[in-house]
Amino acid sequence: MQYSTRTAPPPSGDTMEFVLSDNSVDRMGDVIEQNWVLTAFKKNPIALFNHDRDQVIGGWEGVHVDGDRLLGKLKLAAEGTSELVDTVRKLIAQKILRATSVGFMPLKKEKLADDASEYWGPFRFLKSELLEVSLVSVPANSNAVALARSLNLKPDLVGAIFCKPANEARAVNPASPPKSARNMKGISMQLNQTLASRIDVAQKNVMALRTRLDEITSKEEQTEEERHRADELPDEVETAEDTLQKLLRQERAISGGRRDGNVVMQGVGSTSIETVKQAAEIVRPGELSSAERERGERRPFGNGEKKLTDGDYVFRSLATWLSAHASRETIEHVLRSRYGDRDERMNMVLRAAVNPATTTVAGWAAELVQTQNAGFLDRILPKSIYMPLASRGNRYTFGPGVSQLKIPVRTTTALLSGAWVGEGAAKPVKKASFSSVPLIPYKLAIISTFTEEMALYSNPAIEAIIRQALQDDTSVSLDTYLIDAVASSSSRPAGLLNTVTPLTATASGTTTEKMVADIKQMLAAIVAAGGGADVVFLINPAQAITLGFAQTTTGDFLFSTVQEAGQKFNVSFIVSQTVTAGRVIAIDASEFATATGDSPRFAISNEATLHEEDTTPLALGTTGSPNVVAAPMRSLFQTDSVAIRLTLYVTWVMRRTGMVQTIVSVGW
Repeated sequence: MQYSTRTAPPPSGDTMEFVLSDNSVDRMGDVIEQNWVLTAFKKNPIALFNHDRDQVIGGWEGVHVDGDRLLGKLKLAAEGTSELVDTVRKLIAQKILRATSVGFMPLKKEKLADDASEYWGPFRFLKSELLEVSLVSVPANSNAVALARSLNLKPDLVGAIFCKPANEARAVNPASPPKSARNMKGISMQLNQTLASRIDVAQKNVMALRTRLDEITSKEEQTEEERHRADELPDEVETAEDTLQKLLRQERAISGGRRDGNVVMQGVGSTSIETVKQAAEIVRPGELSSAERERGERRPFGNGEKKLTDGDYVFRSLATWLSAHASRETIEHVLRSRYGDRDERMNMVLRAAVNPATTTVAGWAAELVQTQNAGFLDRILPKSIYMPLASRGNRYTFGPGVSQLKIPVRTTTALLSGAWVGEGAAKPVKKASFSSVPLIPYKLAIISTFTEEMALYSNPAIEAIIRQALQDDTSVSLDTYLIDAVASSSSRPAGLLNTVTPLTATASGTTTEKMVADIKQMLAAIVAAGGGADVVFLINPAQAITLGFAQTTTGDFLFSTVQEAGQKFNVSFIVSQTVTAGRVIAIDASEFATATGDSPRFAISNEATLHEEDTTPLALGTTGSPNVVAAPMRSLFQTDSVAIRLTLYVTWVMRRTGMVQTIVSVGW
C-alpha cells in the first residue's frame, strides 16, 4: 500500500471552508485527479493537525468534489477542549493557518511523463481513496511564526504548530535534510533515541536526500531554487553517508559484530529493486566508505583486512546479485567493482549449486519477504429491518425522569357510533373503551478491547474498524431480537412473533398461485383484527427472487421489481437475510411503536477494569461468604489497552394484538 500526503491552498469565502485538493501540480511534481473514493472517510471524518493522529482538532463536514477541487468545511472541537484546539482557532481567525493536506491511498496512477521514474514519479493519480485530512502549517513562513508569537502563545505550542523547537533551535525539515554532521548530531540529541534508532534515522536521511536529488535531476525544467539544491545535494549525500558509517562503526564496536542485512534494510521503507540497490550501496559490511579510504582510517576490527566469515560472503553475494539485477550489469562486473579480486571464494559462493530463494524457507530467504495488509474488506450485512419499520410506525419520547410510557389504545368495537334519532327523541349517551400498552426503555450493549500498540500501528485504523463493526453487528442482532418469539423480560422487549400462531401455508396450485394466496391470507388476518393501514412484509432474499419470477398463466412476468410487487398488492416489502428462508412476516407498521434516542452511543476508556467474558459477564466482585471475584479480569491502565463501549437504548411494542401474522415453510 502506498500512502501519500499532499497540500492544497485555501479557497476564498467561508473562513472554515477549505480546498482539500485540486488538479494543480503539487510540490512533489505530481497531479491528483479529483476522482476520490470517500466512503470510508465519511464514516469517520476526523480532522487532524499536521497528520498527527494524537492531535485531533475537530471534524470535516460536507466533503465533496466540486469540478476540479475537493472541498470541505472544518468544524473545530469546542473551545476549551485543549490548548492546541484553542490555539488553532486563534490562528485560523488571524488567517495564519489556511493550508490543508490530504492523506490518501492511490488506487490507479500513471507516469506524468514518459521519462518519469517508475518508482519515484512524478505521477498522475487517476483514482485515490481519501484516508485523512489535516490542517497543516507552513514551516518556512517566518512571518506567520512571528505573527503567531504576537498572540502571546506558549513557545511549545508555537513549536508544535510551526514544526520549530520552542528554544528557537533549527528545525528539521524532512523535505530539506540537514547539510552537515553537526546538524545530524543535533537531530540525534533532540530525539534522544538509542544508537540503533539514530542509525535508522541516518539511513532514512540518506534515502531522503537521494530521493530529492533524483526528483530534481529528472525534471526537464528546473527552477532557480531547484538548480541550487541540485548543486548542494551531492555534498549533503556524501556527508550523510559518512555520518551513517560512523554510527555503524560505533555499533560494531559496542556489540562486537555488525548489523545484519535485514536490520539494515529496516529503515528503507520500500521494497522496490531501486531501493534495495540504494540500500546495498549505503551499507557494505566489512567495507570502508569512500570518505574513510580518503582519510586513511583503519578498519574497526584489527589492524588489517577484516577476516570475512561465511555469513559475510553470503551477504556480499546477495548484495551483488541485487545490484546486478537493478543496474542490468553482469554479476562479474559488479563483483569486481565492489570487492575486487582479493578472494576467489566470492565467485565460488555466487556460482554454487543451491536451491533458489523461496518465501517459505527460513534463512533463504523468507526473512526478506514483507507482509502487507490489503484494503480492508468488510462482510456484506443484511438490510436493516428495525429502522425502516420504526420510520413508518409511531415514535414516542421518554421525558426527563420517565421510565415507562403507557400508550392508550381503543378497542376495535365502535362503541361511540351514532344512532338514528327521531324528531324530539332523546339521543343515546355512550362511553368509549380504552386499554393501554407499556413502552419500557431497554438497551443493547457491547465492549471490545485492543492494545495501544495496535491503535498506533494498525492500517486501516483499528479503532474505526471496531467502531463500525460494533455498530453493524449490533444492528444485525437487533433485527434478530425484533422478529424472534421470545417473551419480554426485565432486560428486553418481546419479539414481534411472541404469541403469534403461524398461519398454514398454501399447498396447492402453481408457485405464483401459492404466493398470491399466502399474501392474501396474511392480509385478511390483519384486516380482521382491525388493522391494514400500512402493511409491511418481511421476506428472505429467496422469496424476493420468487416475486421477481412470478408469472401469469400466459407466461408473462407479473412484476419487474419487488417494489412493483408491493404497489400491486398495496403493501411494502423489506428484504433481509435476517428473516429465515421460507418464512414470511406481515406487520401493520402503523401499530408499531418505538422511542426516539435509538442511536448508538460510544464511550472509550484506557483506565477501566473489565471482566473479559462474552456470554455471562459478572460484577468484578460480590460480597458474601466466600466473596466471589470474576475472572479473568483485565486492567486497561496496567496493560496499555483501550476499550470501546457501544450502548443502544431501544424499545418497541405493538399497540394492538393481531397486527403481526406469519407463515413458515411457504411453497414459493
